[in-house]
Amino acid sequence: MSEIFDKLVVGEDQAVERVRTLPPTQVEPPDGAHDVWQRPVAPTDVDGFGRLKNRIAQLPGKVALSHKKVRYYLILTFFAVALVLGGTNYALHPRGNAFATGQPIYGVAFEGTVHPANEIRITAELPGTVSNILVKVGDNVQKGQELLRMDDREAELGAKQAAVELETAKAKLDKSRLELAEANARVAISQRQEQLVPSRQWRDSPERAAAAYDLALTNYNRAKKLYDAGVVAQQELDARSTELRVARDDLENAKKLARVSTTLAHDQTDQVNRQAKVTHAELQEQLHEAELGYERAIHQLDATVVRATAVGVVSEIPVHLGDRVPGGTALVRLAELHRMIAEVPVAAQIISKMKAGQPARVRLSSLPPREVDGQIRAINPLPSANMTHLVEVEFDNTTLLLLAGQPAEVRFLTP
Repeated sequence: MSEIFDKLVVGEDQAVERVRTLPPTQVEPPDGAHDVWQRPVAPTDVDGFGRLKNRIAQLPGKVALSHKKVRYYLILTFFAVALVLGGTNYALHPRGNAFATGQPIYGVAFEGTVHPANEIRITAELPGTVSNILVKVGDNVQKGQELLRMDDREAELGAKQAAVELETAKAKLDKSRLELAEANARVAISQRQEQLVPSRQWRDSPERAAAAYDLALTNYNRAKKLYDAGVVAQQELDARSTELRVARDDLENAKKLARVSTTLAHDQTDQVNRQAKVTHAELQEQLHEAELGYERAIHQLDATVVRATAVGVVSEIPVHLGDRVPGGTALVRLAELHRMIAEVPVAAQIISKMKAGQPARVRLSSLPPREVDGQIRAINPLPSANMTHLVEVEFDNTTLLLLAGQPAEVRFLTP
């Protein structure tokens, strides 16, 4: 550095001597320049550095600057000017999170990061052990494609046990139905046989009691007339009166017995039917529970095979072979690439000028770079620590390029 400074000093001395020999000239400004440029240039104007050196040399020991100190001061000045120029350039460079309040946002490039618009998190439905991983990060998968498998031994045992319980419940219900059908057949046969029995003493007891009562009443009336005529004695009338009372009591008892027998037979039949229905309903409920258990066991067995729920690209597999994972653990993450978003930090002072649905132009850093049209999908109402809001700009990724994590430039268009 000292050698460069020495050469600069020597060159300056030579330039000063040459300028002194030149006559005074007039500097012509370019066309259209201001009059401030019109000033004469004389050799004395460029002799300032020489006169300064002479005056410094004439000072009586008050100021004595050596070449080393002058070099030191010049180096400091050079670095200071460089820092000022660098800071000015940084301040004037357009950035998404450092805009002044009055600066327009339309047409200005904001820097952001690209992410998939939708990410699917596939989790474990049940606890289990990872036994096989069938895909890797970056693979394109289709809906329903197998991604990984869990250990299915416990699920298979559960399915077999549920199948046995289901068959048992079906057998019990079938047996109950058969017994009920046989009982109904026996009742029908018994009723038919009852109707064929010729015994009127059992089937017609109220009627027989009524006939006996009528006969007793007729005999009493006849005896009463004969008694009144003095033909028969009082004893004969009393006997016929007694027979009438007995016949009356038998008739009333026969009627009561008939009513009670009919009610009892009806109640017994109803009781049997209700009991059969309860037993049948219980067996049906057991069968239903067995069916649900079997379906649950089959679902658990099917859940040991983890499948893709949509078309996408495998973006993350956070588990490894042999991992014992609880239910709800993330197994695979899928990213849908047909729709992407660019997250852009925007200063809080200008966030009020934006709204959802506003058009934007996204410049992607692909090879070759390309621009796509998009629109604002969402604006985070809460600012970050540096007082910027994240604005999500959604756009179509028709080429299905892997753009996740790449930078992008976003220009918001006038709505």
